[in-house]
Amino acid sequence: MSVVVLRAATGARAMVQRTASRFLSEIPPNIEQATGMEKKELMGSKDVFWSREPIVGPRGTIDKPALIPSFNDSRVVGLDTETGVCFFRLDAGPPAKVSGQFFQLQKLSDGDAAH
Repeated sequence: MSVVVLRAATGARAMVQRTASRFLSEIPPNIEQATGMEKKELMGSKDVFWSREPIVGPRGTIDKPALIPSFNDSRVVGLDTETGVCFFRLDAGPPAKVSGQFFQLQKLSDGDAAH
């Protein structure tokens, strides 16, 4: 009786291995399955919203505020200060003063998106 069980278990294991290898060969690679921001990252897009590099420029002044791109009416911004990173919500409209600098939302249209 143990011989029969052993043969059945070996047959089941072989069937699972054949099935698994068939499914594994049918799974497309990540680049083909990715969508949205993940796909942009995998394709090396220079999208302003998916860059790990900070936006760097001169300090924003009341006359020439630092422009922060956004497709929306507001955006969360992280500002590196001497005491650490300060996060704030920047709304569309007049420049906002944060930590001695001025920032203004630059509203982008869909045509301004990096592809």
